Amino acid sequence: MKRDLRFFVVLLAVVGVAGIARGAIGTILSINDGIDPVITIGDNGPGDLNPAVGVLTLSTNVGVWSLTVSTGATKPALGSSTNPVMDLVIQASSTGAGSLTYTFSDTGFTHAPTTLNSTVSGHVISGAPTTINYSVFGDPSNLVGALTTQLTTTGTVPLPVLTSNSGSLAFATPFSLSQVVQLTASGASAVSVDASLNVSSVPEPSSMALMFLGLVFLVAGLAHRRRSLHGVN
Repeated sequence: MKRDLRFFVVLLAVVGVAGIARGAIGTILSINDGIDPVITIGDNGPGDLNPAVGVLTLSTNVGVWSLTVSTGATKPALGSSTNPVMDLVIQASSTGAGSLTYTFSDTGFTHAPTTLNSTVSGHVISGAPTTINYSVFGDPSNLVGALTTQLTTTGTVPLPVLTSNSGSLAFATPFSLSQVVQLTASGASAVSVDASLNVSSVPEPSSMALMFLGLVFLVAGLAHRRRSLHGVN
């Protein structure tokens, strides 16, 4: 049974890597322990346990990680090409010390220059201390899985954690975005993590001018009302 499972894991890795090389997969979720073959699935491809478009679920074992269940959600399930929203939820258990890296990547985003916001929360359910590093990358060539430009990062921090970061997102369109989460357990442990990203639009100059003008009129109106209340014209 274990040999059959191992064969299936290797098969997933071969299919996933080949799909990335051909550019045939627009959304991918992969895990890598740095020792065994990388396991990669595409949306509704072999190994994806979730039939919803834009949602990928992978459940497997690799190295000392006896069970890892991860789900990545992106457009059209979350957000859209003009409003990037991505979320990666991870449940992982290890039988010993080791690292595991998750990469969730999607292509075809077309948002205008903006600010990208990333948030990660997580904790150790049981077992040894574990650290996490959450980074978001973008690629102006719109290649899936390409870690060309780092947009935000937490650095390596211990669990539990709840933190947010922001960075500039100013690629020509279309572009790809990739979430990368690295877990490092110092011994047998079970962890839970939720990593997400979204964007906030930068106001156009004309919009900023209108906002400023509105504030001016608001202040003037309040001052006039105050003078009226005191009988001053």
